[in-house]
Order: sequence, then structure tokens, then C-alpha cells
Amino acid sequence: MSGSGFRGTKFVIQPFRHASQMDDEYANRTWQTLHDAIQEIHRQNASGLSFEELYRNAYNMVLHKFGDRLYNGLVDTITQHLREVAAEIQQASDEEFLLVLKDKWVKHKLSSIMIRDILMYMDRTYVPQHRKVPVYDRGLLIFRDEVCRHPRIKERLLSMLLDLIRRERSGEMIERGLVKTATEMLVELSREVYQQDFEQPFLQATAEFYASESSEYICQNSASDYMRKAEQRLAEENERVSHYLDASTDAKLREVSERELIAKHMRT
Repeated sequence: MSGSGFRGTKFVIQPFRHASQMDDEYANRTWQTLHDAIQEIHRQNASGLSFEELYRNAYNMVLHKFGDRLYNGLVDTITQHLREVAAEIQQASDEEFLLVLKDKWVKHKLSSIMIRDILMYMDRTYVPQHRKVPVYDRGLLIFRDEVCRHPRIKERLLSMLLDLIRRERSGEMIERGLVKTATEMLVELSREVYQQDFEQPFLQATAEFYASESSEYICQNSASDYMRKAEQRLAEENERVSHYLDASTDAKLREVSERELIAKHMRT
């Protein structure tokens, strides 16, 4: 299976012979097996799991009209896991915060791919029939709500990203890769998350930074020196987009920077 999280094994899924019926007790046992497997996947301990057995169990639950139990149980299991993840991220020191968040994000995506593979039949049948969010996307939504938009994580993430960018503008070297990972994560969670949780406050911080810098610099330098400085800053912002901002920010950042660095001083 292309893109499967269960690497090294090729599966050809054949129509399963299934029990003629599945009662509540059997459904509960089947779900418990799947629940335990999902927890092992979240622990990055999936090597001993049988994809075909787990796929068969999920297939039978959906086939025998226990899709609601399977889908809702999945949501509850992922939610509980990500609440624990959020608690771990909150405990990270400032030096480790972005690294820990990156690690948890990468592991969540890998786990979500494996879980999606197990629940492929539910994704193809139950999900569209009941207008549910697909398994992988549902995991992203839960990560958004329980991790990235947890108040203590959301505010800390934004503060750290803005501080790193401010320090880079002030001449410091920063770990651009960590900023890039964070912004890409926000984009993957959704364009709205990226715009609301990062881009809008980033553009506001940019406007404030250049309003202050330009007012001070123009008072101390000639017009030609100021224009060279402004052109240098605009080039730096263009480079910033290419290194760790989403391409959709390019035009907005250029507009804000040009306004604060040039347009507002055309009359001065």
C-alpha cells in the first residue's frame, strides 16, 4: 500500500469472510483491541502490530453497524492522548519548547497515517455516508484544538516566534529551521490557523518594528543613506519569506514593510 505507515510489508486486502453477526459484547472486545493498538501506535511501538488483523477488526465493526462506536472511540482516544501531549509540551523549558513541539507534531502525523491505514474501510464508507471528517483530518483538528490552540501553548508559541524574528531583525542568528517547522505546522492545520494564530500578529509586530526603526533612523541619517537602509530591510524581509514563512505572506509582508519604511516617509 503506497504511503502506508506500516513499512516493509505489502498487503493486498481481500474481501473478508466475516461473522454472521456482531453483538454488543463482541463489538466492545473488538473496539478494545483497536483502542489498545492505537495507544501502541501513539507510543511509537507499532512494530508488533498486525495491520491485517486490525484492518479486519475495523472492517467488521463498520460492516455490522458499529461505525459510530468506532469513530467516536477513535476521537476520544486521540483527544485523551493529545491532552497528555499538550501537558508535556507545557512543561518544556523555553530552550526546548519549539524542539519538543516539533517532535510531538512529527510523531502525531506519523501515528495518524498508520491509524488512517487501519481504518481505511471506515474512511471509504462510514465517513462519507455519515458526513464525518476523514480520520487523518480529524486527527489534525484535534491537534489544533488540544495542542496548538491550548491557551498556554498558543500564546507561548506566538511569543517565541515573534521574539525570534525580532532578534533576527536586530542582527542575531536564529534557528530558522524551528521557525519554518512551526509555520508549516500552522499552515497544515489550516490556512485560517496560520493567518489568525501567527500571520496577523506577525504583520502587526512588523509594522511596529519598522515604524520605530524608521523614525529613529531617518532622523540620524541622510535621505540617500536611509533609502539604502530601507532597500536592505526590504530584501531581508523577502529572504525571510523564502526561509520560513508561507508564500501567501509575501505580498502582505511587502505591503506592510514598504508602507512603514517608505510610504509614510515620503512627506518627511
